[in-house]
Amino acid sequence: MRATQAVIDLQKLIHNARHLQKKAQGREMMGIIKADAYGHGVIAALNALKGIGWKYFGVATIEEALEIREEDGVVDVLILGTTSPEDFSLCAEKNISFAVHDRASLNEALALKGSAKVHIKVDTGMHRVGFLIEELMACADEIQALKPVGIYTHLARADEEDKTSALSQVAIFEKAVNGLKEKGVDFQWIHFANSAAILEMDLSFSNMVRAGVALYGLAPGAPHAELEPIMRWESRVLAVREIEAGEGVSYGHRFVAEAPRRIATVPVGYADGYKRQMSGRIAAWIDGKQCPQIGRITMDQAIFDVTDTQAQVGDEVELMGKHIPCDRLAEAADTINYEIVTTLGKRVRKVYV
Repeated sequence: MRATQAVIDLQKLIHNARHLQKKAQGREMMGIIKADAYGHGVIAALNALKGIGWKYFGVATIEEALEIREEDGVVDVLILGTTSPEDFSLCAEKNISFAVHDRASLNEALALKGSAKVHIKVDTGMHRVGFLIEELMACADEIQALKPVGIYTHLARADEEDKTSALSQVAIFEKAVNGLKEKGVDFQWIHFANSAAILEMDLSFSNMVRAGVALYGLAPGAPHAELEPIMRWESRVLAVREIEAGEGVSYGHRFVAEAPRRIATVPVGYADGYKRQMSGRIAAWIDGKQCPQIGRITMDQAIFDVTDTQAQVGDEVELMGKHIPCDRLAEAADTINYEIVTTLGKRVRKVYV
């Protein structure tokens, strides 16, 4: 069996969840498990969070919602992204909550036979989808007729130290909710807080929060020592060889040894999510030391300089974990930690502890 695997610690997931619960101060928790639980495995994450009493979950697409519904027919699942109106009736049939975000989707939802669980999406500054506040007020009667269970917005800059923009969005959201309440529209759930907001903002104008990337131990902005990354990405040394000064390594020989070197091949590449743009900019932990990656990362393999170690074939390699944090891979790939874990290749086997 190929050595490259991701080890997922579900006890750390529960630790992070309980920390976020404490920060939420009694508000209802929605676990965001879209994108295969940010690459960590949706069913395992779902069941771990259910085990500590979580009942509400958020996803991005109807396909993700249906996968959860096949596993569990009871938990509440909300599709946070847009849902095609042709799937509204399927959502109603499967008891899946979905978002209404403009007049067209509102009219489609009103035309459904029978009841559906709907959340109203408000655009307070993200400017992807959602009702603007003046559109909400113009549609208040239709929204009241729909009897939505929730209303929400998404913050664009909650992960920044300066919370001015995020607070402005919350103020717009509060005005929208109160405006609808004055017109007789009430909601069971009011939510705006993503992971960054849960960790760093006043949550008073809400009774539900959406815990996403922080569940998996990754900070959405500034580091938070209380969060524990739940994934360790590991492999083993496949081959070790010695090269002389002047010899090149991997495609294009972008790396040429200036002196004799000892190098190790590891079975991980960009098809696994070990990104090509990290070539020459990242390291792995091998034999108790950080070993620079050299040459181009290829589709299936990467090469590391193990000159200063006693590394041998079969030795364990930490690609991401205690010594090589996810944020370091993200920096090397000119991206964010979210992308590193969500683009883990499907051939990287997941092992749960």
